[in-house]
Amino acid sequence: MKTLLLTLSCLLILNCGTSKTEKPVKIKSFQTDELTVSYPNTWVKFGGLGYIYLKPKLLYQKEVEDGNYILLNKSTLQLKDFDNDIEKALNNYAPILSRNQTEKYFTLIKIESDSIFVYKIVSTIKYNFRPDTFKRIEFCYKEKNVVKFYTYQMQEDLFNLYLEDAMLIINSVK
Repeated sequence: MKTLLLTLSCLLILNCGTSKTEKPVKIKSFQTDELTVSYPNTWVKFGGLGYIYLKPKLLYQKEVEDGNYILLNKSTLQLKDFDNDIEKALNNYAPILSRNQTEKYFTLIKIESDSIFVYKIVSTIKYNFRPDTFKRIEFCYKEKNVVKFYTYQMQEDLFNLYLEDAMLIINSVK
């Protein structure tokens, strides 16, 4: 009886904040030769030639190339260049500034779970084209002798707002 009351109380509390006018989010999916991905219908997919971007529709309508996205790409890091030591390779890769980046601070975190991901790189980044600071998580997995990445990046003030959707998308990749 206590369990039933506790469950009902939790449901009541959780439902108090929901709006009756919200539409349920539907899940869409797409497939390429290399992967299958599921994502909320509140996000849009775009890109091509080895790069697949996903971003919230609300942000897509404002500006396509604003630095807010999930990136599923073919980028790889060769482990043979680092004696097949993934941690050494990632510590070498993570601090490198890419195009338009002016500052980058990162933390390399080993993932100790049943996930396909073995490390994640959590970074804060500044670009020369935006005054905002961006937060990025790169989920890294090993396939043969290469490291591959799935990236979620968003302005710091929007990062947590879309984090749950981003994790749903990244964890759906097969």
